[in-house]
Amino acid sequence: MSDRLKFFRRLMSAFEGTSNPQRAVERGFYVNLPNNPIGEITGRVALRPSSVHLLFGGIGSGKTTQLLLTQQALNELEDIKAIYVDVSLVTDISDLKSGALIAIAGLELINILGSSSSSDLKNFKEIIKKAAYGYTEYIPIDMTAMSWSKPREVNYKGLISTENRENRESISLAFSALSQAAISTTKKEIIFLFDGLDRLSKSKTFINSALDDVIEINKTGVGSILVGSIVIPYSERAYIAEITGYSYFLPYLDVLENVEAKQFFIEIFKVRDPENFIDQDARELLIFHSGGVLRDLMSLCQASIEEAYMDGSELITVQHANQAILALARSKVIGLTDANINTLRKVMTEKSFSPRTSEDFDLLLTGHILEYRYPRQRFVVHPILVPLIESMAVSLTNG
Repeated sequence: MSDRLKFFRRLMSAFEGTSNPQRAVERGFYVNLPNNPIGEITGRVALRPSSVHLLFGGIGSGKTTQLLLTQQALNELEDIKAIYVDVSLVTDISDLKSGALIAIAGLELINILGSSSSSDLKNFKEIIKKAAYGYTEYIPIDMTAMSWSKPREVNYKGLISTENRENRESISLAFSALSQAAISTTKKEIIFLFDGLDRLSKSKTFINSALDDVIEINKTGVGSILVGSIVIPYSERAYIAEITGYSYFLPYLDVLENVEAKQFFIEIFKVRDPENFIDQDARELLIFHSGGVLRDLMSLCQASIEEAYMDGSELITVQHANQAILALARSKVIGLTDANINTLRKVMTEKSFSPRTSEDFDLLLTGHILEYRYPRQRFVVHPILVPLIESMAVSLTNG
């Protein structure tokens, strides 16, 4: 393997955005987010471990990294056990069922308790496992029937499958018993950090399944931090305010109007590319076109590095950055309807946006429209899309 290939692999790895964020922390790549609510959440959870906290924000805004750092900070306290769960890796969140989070959390409690437990707890464990994974039941032969037949097989799919066949009351009772046993065994308060629901566009599913489950979990004395999508605070604001006093928002970073946000991105380059292989002009271009979306910055940097490697260059220049920007822009316009393009064009020209329809919320959820909250609230079309949307709008007008 050539030294050049080894070098470019290391540089690509430095801008890896999809790997475990904890690894980035260990490698010294972590930079504190400006106006980050996670410090406040950590402090409030430490003070009231059995409380419920809701964290909303856009996809790629850095929520997972912050949750993992929160878990680490909480677990450093001697009387707290914080458990991180990415719900999207366990079940289909688009078809999330009421009781699914209770079952998922119950499986984590079973892991804590291990194999040694009373017969009562074994029964409760079995209830949780059946609820989560489903089970098969055999209906006995009807001995009074005129003809002989085999036992009838009935399959019940679990809550983390695609069909709900389980009794919620029995699941809640089993979870309550297991949580009390886990608290007694560990001598610690238990807190669940539920991640992966920021892609859930259906607000009613979030409320009726995820949030209701967290409230039920809280009744047992177990705390939770629950991540939700960027659209929930708009569609369910009144309900959320009614049931919980702890709601936070992690916005995208306004690199044009917020000096701290711009400096944050500059620091990312300093710690990940201290030798300036990505030149200064390319950095400026990549920061601007990321739109303040952390995940997009990482994607653009890796694509630029790849372009430079294939070009035979030793440095990543504006040319390579522009090629990466165009490729990502093209991928983001795939699937946009004429109505979507008109909405984006309107946001670009009128400099305002009031999300009301499901199509509006979809554009927010997918990051085609970005919401900033510091130093002021404003909505913009993702900067990487602006040139393409302008040309597409002209085509629609001429067509």
